[in-house]
Amino acid sequence: MKKRILSCITVLFILISNFYAVTAFTGLAGAKLNYSADQQASDYEPQLKLQAFFAGQFNFAPKIWSHLEFSLDTDNFFTDDIFKKTPARFRLDELSITAKQTFATTINYISAFVGAYEPIGSDILLRRYFGIEPIASKITDSWLGTGNSTLYPHFGIGLADILQSHQFPALGGIYIYINREDQDYKVMNFDLRGAVCLHYFTIDAAAGIGAPLANKSQGKDVILTINKLYWHAGSTMLIGNNYTSASFFAQFGINNASIKPKDNSTTITPSTCYFLLEPRLYSQSSHFHITLYSLPSETVEDLMIVDNNLGLNLNLFRSVETKNNILTIGAHLNAGFKDIYFDVIKDINQISLSDIDVNFIPYLSMPILSGTLNTSLKIKFSKFADGSPAKAFSADVGYKCKL
Repeated sequence: MKKRILSCITVLFILISNFYAVTAFTGLAGAKLNYSADQQASDYEPQLKLQAFFAGQFNFAPKIWSHLEFSLDTDNFFTDDIFKKTPARFRLDELSITAKQTFATTINYISAFVGAYEPIGSDILLRRYFGIEPIASKITDSWLGTGNSTLYPHFGIGLADILQSHQFPALGGIYIYINREDQDYKVMNFDLRGAVCLHYFTIDAAAGIGAPLANKSQGKDVILTINKLYWHAGSTMLIGNNYTSASFFAQFGINNASIKPKDNSTTITPSTCYFLLEPRLYSQSSHFHITLYSLPSETVEDLMIVDNNLGLNLNLFRSVETKNNILTIGAHLNAGFKDIYFDVIKDINQISLSDIDVNFIPYLSMPILSGTLNTSLKIKFSKFADGSPAKAFSADVGYKCKL
């Protein structure tokens, strides 16, 4: 079914491009190599892995365009099969087509999409519709697409209708999409979303309900029945902006909170909640970010800086102007606990300082040609305490460029 839908959308893109003589394209691509040791192996076994993404916008006409974005995540290149084939995971992040209609006081955007369309938790929607600079937390940087982390999985096949005001920097939208968040059934989701972007205040918030579409009720076959509901919500907020001396960034998310119809109650699992608070200080060319977070394991798996679910991160960085370039030099100091979430505050005795992971990550970014070269080194101090100093180091080298 998915292959048929993707084929139909591809054919539709080709037909649209043939309707119009001029088709414009803009894009972004990036790739990153990670060198580290296999943490599960008893001896030192080096690993070299690649993460890459491509994101492009095709403008078929002034009022019709599409987005295509996909990611690639490979297994270890240091194997006997390196010259034959290396297993890799391909993910379609977004494939969408959007039509724009302008009215007297509003602009209406209607989109059909496959994948994650402007996922809540990233700043993609704010950047696309309001033209702002990136505001997302640097601890959520990822090379698996441009969307960074997501507050709840907004993946599926569906439609979106967004209405943006001419007179006030605000928008509202409706999303209807189907995904497989339930292990047994397809889930129909209905989300409402709103965003406001002022000079000193920005917010993007969404909430919705998911209904698993079952074909059995009390053991009997039926055409369609809904036996349970899920609800999800998320918000991204920035008080101040990237250039105020002090600002505050926050994100909250809840995924798959089940609603029980019998007792009219809801169940929230801490392991599926997303929580991030980040005060930011800025002085001339120096930045200092303090981040307190509690993140789901699915989110942590895709991140570069964070290896644990609950923790604190300090990020100090500054811009250094050289004769030919402007470099960004900085370092993260991260301390946290794995498989522990924010609800631990109810029983603080669960936390043992011996279980804490402390990482130090210096990094450097510099513009080269039409892109940016990024390098970082992660030092895991817990590996020295475990008697495995060779496993304490990992390095990343990546490059992002505009196409």
